Amino acid sequence: MSVCPWFKDGYCSSPLLDYPSADVVNKVYCLGGPELYTRCRLYREPRPIKEGGYDEFGKPFLMVHGLDKAPEALCEFMKVFKHEQGKYLAGCLVLKRFLGIHEVNLCSNFWKQCPYRKLGLKLGTPT
Repeated sequence: MSVCPWFKDGYCSSPLLDYPSADVVNKVYCLGGPELYTRCRLYREPRPIKEGGYDEFGKPFLMVHGLDKAPEALCEFMKVFKHEQGKYLAGCLVLKRFLGIHEVNLCSNFWKQCPYRKLGLKLGTPT
């Protein structure tokens, strides 16, 4: 049986909420499969993401986001892409945006201490 895509670690993370909440969770619906969770007032279809693309992070600006070499991505919430112009891009799945050139170094070297990673682990943000 499938689980609602917005149900993560006991919290509802529906895009209709300002922040994830356990107050609105009804496990009968959340865990009841699509025939039940699609009837929830907070359910919305997840936005489709192109396979292999980087559309989920918006439009990259190569002067801000473009890297000459692929970064070391030890954090499970960093996703690396190769841009068609030869540059590399790094996106944060928790922030849902591209990382700036200077942020990538922090994410590569200090990923264990990152507050966004800790939030992602707590909320169960998909990798």
